Amino acid sequence: MTGPETMTEALALPERGLLAIVGAGGKTTAMYRLAAELAERGRRVACTTTTRIFPPEPRQARLILAENNEALLGECRDAAAPGRPVCIAWAMENGKLMGLTPEFIHRLLDAEIFDWILVEADGARCLPLKAPATHEPVVPGRSTHVLAVAGLTGVGAPLDERHVCRSTCFEELSGLAFGTPVTPASVARVCAHPEGLFKGAPQGAAKLLWLNQADAPQALEHGRAILDLLHDAGAMPRRACIGSAGRTPCVMEVRS
Repeated sequence: MTGPETMTEALALPERGLLAIVGAGGKTTAMYRLAAELAERGRRVACTTTTRIFPPEPRQARLILAENNEALLGECRDAAAPGRPVCIAWAMENGKLMGLTPEFIHRLLDAEIFDWILVEADGARCLPLKAPATHEPVVPGRSTHVLAVAGLTGVGAPLDERHVCRSTCFEELSGLAFGTPVTPASVARVCAHPEGLFKGAPQGAAKLLWLNQADAPQALEHGRAILDLLHDAGAMPRRACIGSAGRTPCVMEVRS
């Protein structure tokens, strides 16, 4: 039997929802890939952030900026349409979009302007792996799905700030000594830890895992090892995928 070919199929996303994306190693790429796939299915899709992200390329989404809540809602109503995602933010500062508050995202959800709202809820300084600090991530409390992303290129790299965002937090949660190579077991421990990748996920939200960058050497084997360890620990999320969000085809393996 042929497996899923798209991220949307691999993650088993329903007709509508609010998806928060956390972790590191390809969150923005994953967000815009999902937005494109959902739009191709005729969904009205909005992308945004509760932190800061770089603005989308024109082919990825139409950018909407507004100075206040009412103006932003009005712009969204005018722009929402199947086939082309929008990206919503308050303003641009130092080349990055300033994110929305969870409260406004909930208001946008209630307005039913969009079928899907995709929220990048974590920052990682473009590094492949991270563990959250005390103030992270900023996940909207009514998120129906939480997608944790981890970059497999971080496995084998030293546990330090050049390779792992919040490396001291990663060290604490994983038990791995600072400066030693990151192992699949350490990534699995951070995935499974209550204060790890799914920290802040609302009760009842579907937990989804995307092990990204699986096209790198040995990455697929590392991804399989991580999922085996999560399975053995009884810590598997609802769906767990290995793939490369920036490639086509993007899905390599799916477990549930």
